[in-house]
Amino acid sequence: MREKTPRKFSTTPGTRDVLPPESTRLLDVQAEVLKRFRLHGFREIVTPALEYSEVIEEPKLRDSAFKLFDPDNQMLLLRPEVTTPVARLVAQRLRNMPPPHKLSYSLPVYRRTGVGRGQSAEFRQAGVEAVGSASPGEDAGTIAVLVDVLRTLGLRPGTDFALVLGQAAFYRGYLNSVVPGVAAEVLAALADKDLVRVDEISSTLQPEVAAAVRELPRLVGPATDGAVLERAERYAGESGDAGAALGNLRLILDHLAAVGCLDGVMLDFGLIGRHDYYTGAVYEVYASGLGFTVANGGRYDNLLRRFGEPLPATGFAISLERLVSVLPEREPAPLVVLVGASVEATRKAGDLRGFGVPVLHLAEDLPQAEAADYARSVEAGWVGYPVPEGVKLVSTTGEEPGIVPVDAVAGRVMR
Repeated sequence: MREKTPRKFSTTPGTRDVLPPESTRLLDVQAEVLKRFRLHGFREIVTPALEYSEVIEEPKLRDSAFKLFDPDNQMLLLRPEVTTPVARLVAQRLRNMPPPHKLSYSLPVYRRTGVGRGQSAEFRQAGVEAVGSASPGEDAGTIAVLVDVLRTLGLRPGTDFALVLGQAAFYRGYLNSVVPGVAAEVLAALADKDLVRVDEISSTLQPEVAAAVRELPRLVGPATDGAVLERAERYAGESGDAGAALGNLRLILDHLAAVGCLDGVMLDFGLIGRHDYYTGAVYEVYASGLGFTVANGGRYDNLLRRFGEPLPATGFAISLERLVSVLPEREPAPLVVLVGASVEATRKAGDLRGFGVPVLHLAEDLPQAEAADYARSVEAGWVGYPVPEGVKLVSTTGEEPGIVPVDAVAGRVMR
């Protein structure tokens, strides 16, 4: 009888071991995402997992972070996100380099909140940050990178995913213009996606204003539908800030249209971003069959000011585990389990790898049925035995076995 595993040998709440093939898929997707980031000119950085607690200022992020103390009794946080550490890095390390700084990363983040509600305490984020430019072309550029990544991985815009685009400054500008006394309260309710509370607050306002306060967060539609922007324009005229925000959004859409990235983009004037530091265009990506966002991002022009480097910035983060969960199924890797305890088997394994064939050499003389079971357990499509003419290949999917010269194995198993 197997002994019960002591609790201290289990993974901690909200964390888990990731096994093949999920782990392989996750790392493959990460590699492809970073490859696309490089194609757009973003350079990779790595920040420490631990930051001084003062680096993370936003209350929601501080509350969600794991906290530790160093030997000097300084409070440290395991990074609950990457954008703020990137802002710190730019202000400290790249201060004397010419902006814009186009940076990318793929790093684990850690959060206490949400665990037990289908969310993890440890997950991996991959993202880009464009720091040092206020141009709407940079907002559109980061969105285009995100769309490119999703398309490259086999997701179809408008079918498999939707990118919801808002403008945090628009609704804020309107509220500050017409009802400044309740603006903060309405925005706080909207940040929590609590439209019921927005309606409650609006009920205390003049009827015409109340109708606008209720309608604007519900103003949603395809970016290609000009009626949505025209509707928003009616409210923008009453506020200079809202009008400027709407003009900024129109420019972003023009840039996205220029690179063919408007398919699947939905406008949502109720989207103001999950973090307090967002100041302009914000966006979230939703995928079919998933109740959480796959990615989110936006403009944060005031965040670097805290670190003494007042640079505008924009960027996004993808949750890699969520992204992997919505990607199309793929064929098993073309792995060959080469069976044999002889020196010749070792030599053949090396020869096959020289021809680019992925080989798991099993240095034992296993019967075919047992070797096939093992091959299926490691998701290999083939079992191979060294023979004088080359390799005897046996498919784990029922294909007829055959003797194949070593230099022809790649063509057989990597079709």
